[in-house]
Amino acid sequence: MNTLADLLEASTMKPELEARKKNDALQELVELLYRAGKIEDPETTLKGLIDREKLTSTGIGSGIAIPHLLSPHAKQTIMAFGRKREGLRFDSVDNQPVTLIFLVVGPKHQEYAHLRLLSHLSRLLHDGRFRQALLDATTPEEILQIIRRREQKEG
Repeated sequence: MNTLADLLEASTMKPELEARKKNDALQELVELLYRAGKIEDPETTLKGLIDREKLTSTGIGSGIAIPHLLSPHAKQTIMAFGRKREGLRFDSVDNQPVTLIFLVVGPKHQEYAHLRLLSHLSRLLHDGRFRQALLDATTPEEILQIIRRREQKEG
């Protein structure tokens, strides 16, 4: 399984999202993936993510959202990260604003790997100290370093 640190890079991270609404945050993160050359069709990806959110919110509580999509257009798993320190509404299970968003897009035929990655990410993010470190970090490089250290501790 790929580590989060392997899937993220500075160009697909935005430490301060401008969005004030869920769909705008999704669009901002999809745009990062597009500009980084990770996806070719941002409109289709965004529509898939919004449709997925209509089924059930990916706001899992504790200020975390993990919007995700299996796409026939994805050649490999890709990820973007965004942070909104003051939080934004995401229809989370605990009705609290979301501050940390990890967006995951994976190939349609790799459901098992996709679920393993989502489970791994969710498990890491349930550690309050880890979440706080991500909130306190000032640069994408520092965020990557925090993720890398946390994954090495677990592995």
